[in-house]
Amino acid sequence: MARGSRTPRSTAFLRQAAPAAAAALSLLPVSAKAHIKWFAPYDVTQAPQPLAEVLTLQFLLTFGGFALLVAGSFLLDRLVTKAWPRFSRPGDPDATETLLRAGTGAYFVALFAGGGVILTPELRTGAEWLPWLQFGIAVSMLSARSCAFGGIGILVLYGYGAAQYGAFHLADYPMFLGMAAYMVLTSCTSERARALRMPILYTSICATLMWGAIEKWAYPQWTFPLLAARPYLTLGIPADAFLVLAGFVEFAFAFYILTGLGMLRLGILGLGLIFTLAIIDFGRMDAIGHLPTIVAMAAMFLHGPTALHHAVHAGRRGPVGEASRAGGCFAAAIGIFFLAYYGMQHAEYGGGQDAVQRLATLPSSAAR
Repeated sequence: MARGSRTPRSTAFLRQAAPAAAAALSLLPVSAKAHIKWFAPYDVTQAPQPLAEVLTLQFLLTFGGFALLVAGSFLLDRLVTKAWPRFSRPGDPDATETLLRAGTGAYFVALFAGGGVILTPELRTGAEWLPWLQFGIAVSMLSARSCAFGGIGILVLYGYGAAQYGAFHLADYPMFLGMAAYMVLTSCTSERARALRMPILYTSICATLMWGAIEKWAYPQWTFPLLAARPYLTLGIPADAFLVLAGFVEFAFAFYILTGLGMLRLGILGLGLIFTLAIIDFGRMDAIGHLPTIVAMAAMFLHGPTALHHAVHAGRRGPVGEASRAGGCFAAAIGIFFLAYYGMQHAEYGGGQDAVQRLATLPSSAAR
C-alpha cells in the first residue's frame, strides 16, 4: 500500500522535473557549440565590459546557485565513488594514445587541405610554408617515436599565431599547448614523464573552456548577433541573462571535469555529445574547428580519472568539509580566471590610442 501511494507522487515529480531538466540541458549548446570568433565580428583590442557591469545582482545570484550546485555534485561524486569504485579506475592508456594521435593527425590533414589557417578558423594566414608544417605534424603522428616532432610543430604554430594575433588572442587555445606537451611526452621513454600526459591534457582542455566562459561575460556583444540569428537557442530568455547562464554552465562543466572522480566519465560524455551535436547547427567549420576538442574528450572518456583527480579526492573530509571546499575552489577558480583574462587584455592592449595602433598591425581577419 505504501509503495502504491508513493508511485503517483514520484511520477508527478518526474513530470514536473522533466521540463526543468530539459531547459537546463538546452542551455548547454550555446555554452559549448561555437567559438564566437569563428562566426561573428570581434575586436580583442576593445576593452572588456567593466567588472561593475558584469557583476550584477543577477550574475551574483547565478554564481551562488552554481557554487551550491558544484558543492552538491562533489557530495554525489563521493557517494558514487564509494558505491561503484570501478567508475574511478583508469582505462587503457594505449587506446587513449592511439585515438589522440589519430585525431591530431586528421585535424592537421584537414588544415593542410583547407589552407590559409594557422590553428583555428579565425587565425588566417597567407604564409606558404605553414601548410607543409601542418602536413609534417600529421605525418609525425604515425609513430609514437616521431610524434614529439609534431608536438614541437604545434608549438611553432602556436607561437606564430601569437606573433600574428597577440598573446591575448591565443590565450583562447591552451588546449594546443596541452596537445603539444602530450605528443612530446609520448616520445619519452620515461614512464614517469608519460604519466604526466593526461593530467596536462585535462588541464589544458578545461582551461580552454573556462577561458571561453569568461569571454561570454566580458564580451557579450560578440555573441548577441549569433543569438539574434538563432533565437531558439535562448528559449525566450533575454540574451544577456542567457549568456550569464551559459557561461556558468560551461565553467561548471570544466571545473567538474578537472576535479571530479566517480561521475567524471558521465560529465565528459555529456559535454562531448553537446560539442558533437552542435555540428548539425554550425556545420563544417564547427566540425573541423572543434575536432581537437572532441577527440580529446573522447580520449579523456576512455582514460577516465588521472593521478590528478585521485589527488584531489585523497584527503578524508566530512560531507560539510567536502562541499564547502568544492564550492570555495569553484569560486576561487572564477576569480583567478577573471583576473587573468582582464589582466592579460589590459597588459597587451591597455585601451585608447595604443590599442588602435596595435589593431592596425593585426591581420585583417583579427579585427573583422
